[in-house]
Amino acid sequence: MFFFVNQYLLSSNSSIEHAEIKRLELFKRHEVPAKLVTRDFDNIIHATLKRFGLEDDQLVNMFDFFAQTTDYQGQACRVPDLNLPIDYQVSSGSNSRTISAGDRVVAEVFFIGGTYGQVDHIDYYDAAGNTTLRQKYDIRGFKAIDISYGENGRPYYERYYRPDGKLYLERYYVQSVKDTPINSLNVLHDYQGKDYYFDDFESLFTFFINELNASVKETNTFIADRPAMAIQPVQQLGKSAKKFLWLPISHIDDGQDLINDPLNGMLNDPLTKDLNKWDGIIVMTATQAAALQERLGKSAPIYTVNGSPVYPTAQRIPISQRTPNQLIYVGRLGNDKGTDLLLQLFAKVHQEVPGSKLTLYGYGSTDDTKTYKETVKKLNLTNTVTFAGYQPNLEDAYDQAQLFVDPSRLDGQPLAMAEALAHGVPVVSFNYLYGPNELVKDGVDGQLIPLNKPNDLSATIIKLLNDKDKLQQLSTAAYENCQSFSADQTWAQWQAVINK
Repeated sequence: MFFFVNQYLLSSNSSIEHAEIKRLELFKRHEVPAKLVTRDFDNIIHATLKRFGLEDDQLVNMFDFFAQTTDYQGQACRVPDLNLPIDYQVSSGSNSRTISAGDRVVAEVFFIGGTYGQVDHIDYYDAAGNTTLRQKYDIRGFKAIDISYGENGRPYYERYYRPDGKLYLERYYVQSVKDTPINSLNVLHDYQGKDYYFDDFESLFTFFINELNASVKETNTFIADRPAMAIQPVQQLGKSAKKFLWLPISHIDDGQDLINDPLNGMLNDPLTKDLNKWDGIIVMTATQAAALQERLGKSAPIYTVNGSPVYPTAQRIPISQRTPNQLIYVGRLGNDKGTDLLLQLFAKVHQEVPGSKLTLYGYGSTDDTKTYKETVKKLNLTNTVTFAGYQPNLEDAYDQAQLFVDPSRLDGQPLAMAEALAHGVPVVSFNYLYGPNELVKDGVDGQLIPLNKPNDLSATIIKLLNDKDKLQQLSTAAYENCQSFSADQTWAQWQAVINK
């Protein structure tokens, strides 16, 4: 069994989760058992799975595992199912409902977004209106947690329940000097007939990973996908399982000397003194693999596996049938991703090509996004730049775009770039580390711009938008050349890991 270890699967995800989703689909197609492993409690994760085309049997969540609810189905819980006292008054509302006893508000029921009145959580209040207890409900219809709050409004105690109401986990918190809660004790009750005590969440997760490995009576393979939280628990599995570290990022910080620049602090020990604890280090590009091999030595077990397998589309959309002069960017919004620079460069594009439009798909911090929208307003681009937010399905967006633009400076591999090319969208990107020069054939299906020549990026976009014949030539080549990072080619790369 293959286990891909992560912290969570959210409604809005990063490239790590998207790579996992594609990987799960690939493994399922080839009938190789594989599951996503998540650590954090999430009462709607089984609905999120379906949002991304996954099934319950492709997930093992730590809380599900200990609650024995990995395959639990249940049914929706709504206000009438709560068995409230008959003399309580319940208000109406589409997002929440207030529960009152005479003039006093006793509690408020909040609903899960996107559902018809399914209970997400209930907040209970004291006479002064302070929240004293929160009961969270799993989307499958049972009360999953009681969270108790102290005088300062901070949680200090949590109790986790199975669908039959039986307690299986308690978590205790103390306040730090900065008045933030610190998890100080976790008690796992009656697990295989015994109680277990853990001083922190990381220790509980490490125990879970070991128990998950032991529960499948074969030599399992664990891949630490989100390094910050997955490295230590996967490393500690010892020889009872195969262990791989997936690098979704560059192994150095924002530098270009791949051999001499300091390693990313999070990766320093795993790639140096703990290197012998891994069966392999997986990167997504041959360039990064070569740099790591030179840096770590010829004996270091480095594997290259494409993180963005694509299935070539059957229908080809000509440039003439796409939205005229439509540019798209797909990814996280942030200055390290070049979002601020992209907006400035697009102002030059729009001046030369008045009908041009830019749509950004993705999310960033609230403050950053606010700043970018203010920049758009100052540049008088409000009617031509759209912040479309995070969307799980971008098929139509790719099929209507005439150019994909990437102003990033560093990445592990731009997954969206591969998706764009598979939909016949030519790419204009900085030639950064890592990935663009392994996905894009410069001058054939896109244009790669040196990092130190930002004005060349806007000039190239202007030139291509004014030459539809060239755009069509690049688009046709994009459709034809995506075989090099197709699902079949990616599966061939996986064979070295599977047969290790």
